[in-house]
Amino acid sequence: MNRKEINLLNDAMFKALFRSEEARDIIANVISILLGIDKEKLIYAEYNSGELVKNKLFEKGKVCDIIIKIDNDNKIILEMNGSLNNNIFDKNATYSFTIINEGIRKEGNKYIYPNVVLINFDAFNKFKTDKGILDFRIRDEEGHIETPIYRSIHLILENLVNKEYNKDIKKLAEFLSIKDIDTLRKTYEGDKNYMACIRRVEELSTDPDFVGYYDLEEAHKQDLSDSYETGKSDKSIEIAKVMLSKNMDIKDISEITGLSIEELNSLKND
Repeated sequence: MNRKEINLLNDAMFKALFRSEEARDIIANVISILLGIDKEKLIYAEYNSGELVKNKLFEKGKVCDIIIKIDNDNKIILEMNGSLNNNIFDKNATYSFTIINEGIRKEGNKYIYPNVVLINFDAFNKFKTDKGILDFRIRDEEGHIETPIYRSIHLILENLVNKEYNKDIKKLAEFLSIKDIDTLRKTYEGDKNYMACIRRVEELSTDPDFVGYYDLEEAHKQDLSDSYETGKSDKSIEIAKVMLSKNMDIKDISEITGLSIEELNSLKND
């Protein structure tokens, strides 16, 4: 880990920073804007690590990034999605349903189900959208919401940086996108909340235990990215071979699969 260069999209950094008191005002403000929850409630809520109960002895441990407990019936999950892999959003959704299941309680003859909102910070644009904020709920084709207990919001960080959005949400997206300490200091000089976060980042970058965790996450992210790209490439090749066997136009195949004309000609000659 280089003390001058920093990746705020790193999972370890995101957890350590946004569970800290230094980042509380910033994250509470952004969530308040997104969800319409009173900012004071969010400032004084519980911000916890995300280890969830395992339902089976052999089940792999489930650990989400941050769980914010407003009260027993209202919880928010924050997830930093720093790299794209095939099942990342499936995994994140299971966190929400696990917390819902854990929080069910009975009052008299009535069962009470907690409301859980999952807020994803996406360092990629999987949905190929121009929007900066996507809001998913369980609803039918006419827009009727079946249940309010599950909601998943995606903040597409690249789009938030490059387009006009609420200034506080955009400001956080810009902060997360900066990759070195000097630029962070110059950009946020005079802003006491962001400067407090930057000082926290600097403290973390000198902590040997944290640096080991940070470096491990960076290596893991690269492994996931390589795995995803390999899988995506293999699938494109399979599709291209089928299309070539049907004598489809090579330009159309290139456009659909993302493979170059040269790559397709090589497949034809195999």
